[in-house]
Amino acid sequence: MSTTVALDENTFDLLKYMKKETDSVTYSETIRKLILKAKKPKESFFGIAKGMPPFKREEIDRFETKWKKR
Repeated sequence: MSTTVALDENTFDLLKYMKKETDSVTYSETIRKLILKAKKPKESFFGIAKGMPPFKREEIDRFETKWKKR
């Protein structure tokens, strides 16, 4: 099923450029790729401290030793 979509000249120029950038064969494929890319979650949504090493306690806990009776 084919559908005609009206675009202004500037938008059509951008679409032609994106067709080359995405190595797409058709404009439909280009639009599909751009929509899927826009819908994909950004990497930053997977945690603020991604890649940070796991938390390790110090051998001597400062708070514990400060309040211990001697």
